[in-house]
Amino acid sequence: KKGDLIAKHNHPEALVLFSVVKGKVQVFLNETEEHVLVPGQVLEFNGDNYIQATLVEDSEFVVNLIHKPE
Repeated sequence: KKGDLIAKHNHPEALVLFSVVKGKVQVFLNETEEHVLVPGQVLEFNGDNYIQATLVEDSEFVVNLIHKPE
């Protein structure tokens, strides 16, 4: 729902694909790099980075974690 927060966290074991399906999501990587994503946009990043997000509108998104090769 609009205003919901995703607390700062990371996924060091993975490469991350963050895809917005509906609405608008404000994403911060490492608390400084801002991305405002809308449907059809995908944010790809190394899971070593910390992500924090706020739902600007009622939104739906999909997060894919792709395990890094050892």
